[in-house]
Amino acid sequence: MSATMPLKHSALSVEQLFDRYHIGWETRDPDHIAATHSEDTIFWLHDGSAPVTGREALRQHCIAMFKSYNFTLEMGRRLFGADHWVFEWTMVLPLVDKDGAVFTARVEMLDVVTVNSAGEVTRKDVFMNGDQAQAAFARAGVAIEGGIRT
Repeated sequence: MSATMPLKHSALSVEQLFDRYHIGWETRDPDHIAATHSEDTIFWLHDGSAPVTGREALRQHCIAMFKSYNFTLEMGRRLFGADHWVFEWTMVLPLVDKDGAVFTARVEMLDVVTVNSAGEVTRKDVFMNGDQAQAAFARAGVAIEGGIRT
């Protein structure tokens, strides 16, 4: 499937849309993730970086993110509305500290996602536990002002 072709699934419930969308994150598939977003989507990791606008820009962002960070997700609460979901999860990320020792960072995360009537993600805001993220990335030497470096 082309990265510019959206997945059509407007007949699905918001819970089913979440399940289909989440597959892309579990499999680390930038094409799948981008295909579930609208052409004019906004993806914003609230870490001090700017929002990513547009399906192709999101695909490229995911490629860079997956290349830089090998994180996994631990599922938490999922709350569903008519056109949105809220998802609590924990990012589990192996990192190397400044002395070369491997450690596992655990950062609590929160996604707020809206979908349109075609079943496409129009906006995803990702919030991270600032204290946990800052401690983990500073220990690994990758915390910078203006967002986490990819």
